[in-house]
Amino acid sequence: MDSTTREQQRNARADITAVMHRYASLARENADWDAMAALFAPDALYRLPNGVAVDPKRMVEVVQGNEAKYIRHHITTIDITFVGEAEAHSEAFYLAVTDRASPDHWGMWKDVFRRREEDHVWLIQDRTIFVDGAAPGGWYATVYGMPGATAGG
Repeated sequence: MDSTTREQQRNARADITAVMHRYASLARENADWDAMAALFAPDALYRLPNGVAVDPKRMVEVVQGNEAKYIRHHITTIDITFVGEAEAHSEAFYLAVTDRASPDHWGMWKDVFRRREEDHVWLIQDRTIFVDGAAPGGWYATVYGMPGATAGG
């Protein structure tokens, strides 16, 4: 890999990580679902913890009509692998804290990012939410039930 490619990947990692952190910041009570959807490509898929895939414009369905009164997502480990100049795959581990439990649930976001050709902006093409565990009586356990270690709990 030449120095230009390394520099491009460093910049892309920063851009992709910024998208992840923006999503985590927006994924809270009274979420701005439109701002969250803008982080996704127009033809993207958003896979809910129950395994259902929806258009990101419908990601409000993740709360199943039962939005937490307080929720914060904290990203821990992020691993980004480039599979081409305009595509990257990532795994990001998260912890969610709610008004019902701290932590409430935890797991991984598995994403495919694509760089938009016209302006080189990195967007989420596909996100799968994995929930590895949840606090009994917490928001996630109340809405989805206790998870297993796969998408859809």
